[in-house]
Amino acid sequence: MDEIGMKGREIEFIPDRLIEEPVVFRGLTDTEVVLLISVGSVFWIPVCVLLLLPFGYALFGVAFGLGMAITTLLLVGKYLQNLKRRMPDGLHMVYLKKLLQSKVSFINFGYIETSQSWDIKRDKQIIKVNMVSED
Repeated sequence: MDEIGMKGREIEFIPDRLIEEPVVFRGLTDTEVVLLISVGSVFWIPVCVLLLLPFGYALFGVAFGLGMAITTLLLVGKYLQNLKRRMPDGLHMVYLKKLLQSKVSFINFGYIETSQSWDIKRDKQIIKVNMVSED
């Protein structure tokens, strides 16, 4: 029983990453899954209801909209899974915010995207005062 973390029959538990949310589905946390299903439902249910309303199947539009929200979860979840694989924890949200800020002009998360240099030239000429030393 000389394994690391073992004391006889007891296992010495060293918690790691207690602050982080657990991964629930396809590398997504619970909050991300709920957000994707909510946004997908808010978008797809009205679209599907409006598309099927002229045919008299508006109620089927709700079911079809929920199916499309689940499909959105699967597709966007696959994309986020690949994106999170290349980045440290939480950095995928920074990447998505910077991407959204660069694509949509009225959204500003405060990220600086421009490369600039400062100029130290002055407008007026400076008159140097010659000091006489007391030596």
